[in-house]
Amino acid sequence: MPTFEYQAQRTDGSATSGIVFAAGLDAAIQELSQRGLAVSSIQQARSLGDPLSTAGGSGPAAPHAATMSPSPEGVSEQHVSIPAYQANVYGEQVVPGSTVTGPPTEQRSYMATSVAGPLVGKVALSVLSFFFSQLSTMLNAGVPYVQALDTLAKQQRDPRFKKVVTELRDHVQAGRPISVGMQRYPEVFSPIMMSIVRVGEEGGFLDSALKQTSEYIDQEISLRNLYRRVTFYPKLQLGLSIIIILATNAILAAIKPGAKGLSSPLTNASTWFWLAPLIVFIFLFLRVGLANFRIRYLWDAVISYIPYVGKTMRMLAMAKFGRSFGALYRSGVPMTKSIKLAADSCGNEYLRALILPASTRIESGAGITETLVTTGAFNPIVIDMMRTGETTGNLDGMLHKVADYYEEDSKVRAVQMGHVFGVFIFLCVAIYIGFIVVSFYSGMASGYVDQVNGT
Repeated sequence: MPTFEYQAQRTDGSATSGIVFAAGLDAAIQELSQRGLAVSSIQQARSLGDPLSTAGGSGPAAPHAATMSPSPEGVSEQHVSIPAYQANVYGEQVVPGSTVTGPPTEQRSYMATSVAGPLVGKVALSVLSFFFSQLSTMLNAGVPYVQALDTLAKQQRDPRFKKVVTELRDHVQAGRPISVGMQRYPEVFSPIMMSIVRVGEEGGFLDSALKQTSEYIDQEISLRNLYRRVTFYPKLQLGLSIIIILATNAILAAIKPGAKGLSSPLTNASTWFWLAPLIVFIFLFLRVGLANFRIRYLWDAVISYIPYVGKTMRMLAMAKFGRSFGALYRSGVPMTKSIKLAADSCGNEYLRALILPASTRIESGAGITETLVTTGAFNPIVIDMMRTGETTGNLDGMLHKVADYYEEDSKVRAVQMGHVFGVFIFLCVAIYIGFIVVSFYSGMASGYVDQVNGT
């Protein structure tokens, strides 16, 4: 069986090297990946009586130079010099001697990522969900990463997203993780998307992480659709009330010029002098303002303390943290790195800032559960379940149970919030229409009284 020499990186970032026995180059890379090693270079070792001219018998023949030299016993042996076959971080072979530089890795300008990007560069959630779902399916089926991304890039109809996917393909082809390309487009990929993908890359389960990202996006789409449904009727009433008032006033002006028509706050020009700037400000805050890290941190901190809403947001964040932390812990990723990556994937900047210092305390030798208690980010139920999992040696399984519980409960609460919000909007519109009706009849009564007094 051929012997391969390799150089790789462990999950903690340290370098390692050694030899591995495998039937071929692909099998060797797969075995090293299962050990949690990121292969940086691999070549077939020189072995007596195994003068292969191909790398593991797969792929095109490798050029080599064979020479004969006497052995100590006087027996001629053949030494085969085989060039090192480089492999990218996903174990895909790169042509020997090639100098693939790939796209730039530095962050784009602030104007492009945080101002223009959120306004004109966003991609529909349905498109992102399809992308992550299809990429997960293709990778799980064994399709090479570069080929999968190339296929998905050709399928994209949105030219903006097609450019992004093409760049992701080029990053992978240059031997870089997909997340390196994703982080250059924060207006397209949210922090939670990038964090979950990084968790999958570190833990060696990228296809599952991509599927999980697609499921989270689907949940977001379902929640947004719920809010659209429950607010559709009140918004329709509000729009029709404005149209009816304007149409009525136009008819009255045509029949009796100078007659006093109907009036409402939204049909008065003076109202829009302050309402229009307010709407624009809210839109820019949600699109551009929340793209800023400091503003997002303050926003998440305020939301976390709003009754009912804050608890629901915390439960969603803890579900994402628990699922990511459990998967990383099970995959053998070091504890400190697992906590950092899981904190990034929780999707809440305020809670992330509370959890991150725990990695430093664990490095100093503190216990997992005791350290997480000091963060103040976890409720007593989570702490007790984690303590039980740590004691029984089933911490990852317990974390997944916590995540399942919080995901289901938070979904129910989010749906309830949507219906409550719909009722609130309906009441506001009802009050507005009631004000118009009362004002109309009050005006009629006042005109009738003035007419009687005049006579």
